[in-house]
Amino acid sequence: MPPAAAVPTMPDRGDKVVLEMASRQSINLDIKALLERGKLDIYPHVEERGLLFINIRRDKMVLSAGAYIGLIPLTPTLSIDVKPKLPVGNLARVLDVAQGSLISIPGVDRLYLASEQANNSVLEFLCANLLDALRPIEANGLLKEYVRSSSVTSHPRGRINISETLSSCWSRGQIHRVSSQHFGQTSNISANRIIKSALQHVLARLRRAADRSRELTRLGNLAIYNFPKSIDPATGGDFARCKNIISNRSLPPVRAYYYRAIEIALMILSNGGVSLQDRGSDILLESFILNFEILFEDYLRRVLQNRRVRDIVVRDGNNEGKKPLFDDARQPPAQPDIVLYSPSDRKKLIAEVKYKDKPSREDINQAVTYAVSYRTDRAILVHQSRPDGPKGLRHIGTTNGISIDAYAFDLANADFQQEERLFADRLFGLMV
Repeated sequence: MPPAAAVPTMPDRGDKVVLEMASRQSINLDIKALLERGKLDIYPHVEERGLLFINIRRDKMVLSAGAYIGLIPLTPTLSIDVKPKLPVGNLARVLDVAQGSLISIPGVDRLYLASEQANNSVLEFLCANLLDALRPIEANGLLKEYVRSSSVTSHPRGRINISETLSSCWSRGQIHRVSSQHFGQTSNISANRIIKSALQHVLARLRRAADRSRELTRLGNLAIYNFPKSIDPATGGDFARCKNIISNRSLPPVRAYYYRAIEIALMILSNGGVSLQDRGSDILLESFILNFEILFEDYLRRVLQNRRVRDIVVRDGNNEGKKPLFDDARQPPAQPDIVLYSPSDRKKLIAEVKYKDKPSREDINQAVTYAVSYRTDRAILVHQSRPDGPKGLRHIGTTNGISIDAYAFDLANADFQQEERLFADRLFGLMV
């Protein structure tokens, strides 16, 4: 863990503030500035879920970030915006390849910058936020408007149109019918049509993601079921009218809870997304967190699975690829992050993924131990490269016939496809 940084400038009590820090970094905070009415009101989920780690030293609080990144509320007046410890060029792509999901923190919102395209992970995030925005609508009722309706009927309502009755009914011998007009309340209006169509649109795309979106799809289908069948699909005119509603803030104050749902629905229908890394002021959504250590590991494993060659099998050593560490005992297990195996020649390679800029002595010891247990002569320690550091494969050393290498993966590479291809080609090349 890096040494604790100096005490950041804190706001006056009662003001809300966001402090930035890097993952795995520590900062010192003045406890007095965090007290509210003499009480240190820290949200319990912060330490319970391992989002941040707290150590009290006299009048200072040492706050340490772990593997989680995102905007994490610490107290009612202070949130910590934890960034990846090293640059990440395209967080949304890493999420998509890893088939990861953004975890929302209920009740904690932030402003995002709109982006041109929504990938699957962002689309899931927008869907979850749209479902959350529907809760006050479900609690307070659908927005309705008075709309004028015309009908030719034998049971008229409202005002009878004499001239229309004469020309369309009585002149044709339909003495028992009249043309009438009346005003009635309806939920089949632009705002509801846009929201319902956005739900249908996003669910059609999420069904392709199968298992990971199953619960979200279930909740989305339930939300659509609760919409009246009388609400029609959205039209181009609805899109323009809803944009005007947002820009002019023209809804009645008691229906202000509709704005968030309309904004998210418009973004979904325009196939837009949000930037997960840049701050903005375009749209208000829930804050997200994710465990970047697990994400990095899942991402690299998926890269290899998507680009595997010949008969090489890519296994998760934490699940189907694990085995007992010792030959004569079932516990403890050996669980390398990635296991490459070729059934044709029975070759193996194990890879350990480390969320750091270089492997430590303990990491090397672990790799050697796993290599011995798996009876392979190849072990790779994969880590993230620094902007000014080495990239790709480098040899660490050989012991008792076991070659230990390190691979520096560049998450800041503007060409992710190239970086993924180089990584897969290099590791699969070691299996030849």
